[in-house]
Amino acid sequence: MEIRFIASGIGASIPKINFGVNLFSGVYIQLRDTPKSIPYTIGIASTPDIGGSNGTLISSFISTDWSKVDQNKHSWICSKRALVGKTAEIEIKGTLIFNGKVDVAFKVFDEQGESEFSIEKVNIDASGGQVSDTKVRGKVVDMSGKSHSGAICASK
Repeated sequence: MEIRFIASGIGASIPKINFGVNLFSGVYIQLRDTPKSIPYTIGIASTPDIGGSNGTLISSFISTDWSKVDQNKHSWICSKRALVGKTAEIEIKGTLIFNGKVDVAFKVFDEQGESEFSIEKVNIDASGGQVSDTKVRGKVVDMSGKSHSGAICASK
């Protein structure tokens, strides 16, 4: 199983005091079984808001390289029911100009707002640009439509 993140946003945030003004932030999370398989895509987007749950600095666009995910350790990632409709948060940390490395934290929350599932990856190769961290919190939406059944992973 492989995962990658594609994020873009327009707004301003001050990470040290956890405050941001967000015009738009969005992240696509793509999952695939093998490098030749068609990716399954989910998305998280936030609309204009003021507060600490979303933010970027001025404008950013980041696309991480594909990275491996251990299906045995993160079996929840193979189920649309564990993802779609849930509140999730993605934080991409690191300054990036054209190419570099970023750290990504992906958390899925239950109905009580407690972290239910998470994946954290460090030193992932990425391209794009970002001056400050990007953080997006919102509902997970199925971007691949009805072309996929309830299971995402072929071997599950």
